[in-house]
Amino acid sequence: MQGNIEDFSISEIFRLVSSHRKSGSLNISSNGCATDFFFFEGRIIDAHPIRPVRESHSLLGIMLRDAGYITDSELRRVLELMEKGKRKKIGDILVEQGMAPRDIVSKYLILQIKECLFNILAFKDGQYRFERLTARPVSFGGELVRPDVLIVEMMRFMDEYPELRRKFPAGDFRVLRKREEHVDPNFFSDQERVLWNALAYSEEQALVFRKACMTVFEGIRLLSALHDHGLVEIESAAKPDEDAVRQVREKMLLLKRQAGIRAALWAGALVVVLLWAMKLFLSPEASRFFTAWMGFL
Repeated sequence: MQGNIEDFSISEIFRLVSSHRKSGSLNISSNGCATDFFFFEGRIIDAHPIRPVRESHSLLGIMLRDAGYITDSELRRVLELMEKGKRKKIGDILVEQGMAPRDIVSKYLILQIKECLFNILAFKDGQYRFERLTARPVSFGGELVRPDVLIVEMMRFMDEYPELRRKFPAGDFRVLRKREEHVDPNFFSDQERVLWNALAYSEEQALVFRKACMTVFEGIRLLSALHDHGLVEIESAAKPDEDAVRQVREKMLLLKRQAGIRAALWAGALVVVLLWAMKLFLSPEASRFFTAWMGFL
C-alpha cells in the first residue's frame, strides 16, 4: 500500500492500518523528512525518524539524556555498540546494560512515538508506503499505542495549542516555581504533579517537558494550568547577549585607556619639548647668539 498524502490523509492512513490490525512498517516522507512507524496487529510499537537523524530531538537516547537518566558518555557508548553490528534497539541495550530502568525506557518510547506522530500530522503533501513484515513488540515496551485514539487526542492538543501558547513569551522561556508558594500535593491532578516535580530539575522549558516525559503540546497545556493557579513565574529566555554587551564594554574601556595613554604621551612629549627649548635658550651659546642678534638690530 502506497500513495500520496494529498489523496489520502495521514489520519486516514493510520486508521486504516489500525482497523485492519496490520503488522508491518509505515513510512511517511515529505520535504526531505521521513519517519518509520512499526505496527503489531494494528498497534504502534515503535517509531523513529529516518531523515534528518542528527537534527532530530525525538530519538530515544537523546530524550533520556536530556531528562537526566543517562549521560553523554553513556549515550556515546550505546551508539558505539549499535554501530559495531549489534542488531539491537537502543532501548534494549540501555536496559541490558543497566543504564536506564525498563519502565522509564518504555515511557520514553511512547513519548518518541507521540513526537514522531506530532511531527508528521502537519504534512500536507508527501508520500506514504506500508510494507507487511513480521513485527513484535519491543522487549522493554509497555502498553501498545492505539493510533486512532492517539491521533484524536493529538488533534485536540493541536487545536488548543495556539491559544495556550500566546500566554507565554515567544521563543524559548524559563519556568520558575514561586518560592513563597507551599502547595498541597493533593491539589494537583496526576499530570500537573508530574510537571510540578519536573520544575525542580530545570528552569528551561524544553528540559522541564523532557523530565516530565511530555510533548510540548501536553506540557504547554499543563503549564498553562499551573500559571493560571499562580504557582509559576515565566521569564523570556530572549535576554540581551551578555557576551556582546561585555565585549562592547571592554572595547569602550580599551578606547578610554588608549585615549588616556595617548594624552599622556602627548603631554610627555610637550614637556620634553619645553625642557629642550628651555635648555637651548638658556645655554651660553644661545645667550651669545641672542646678544649678537640684538647688537645687529
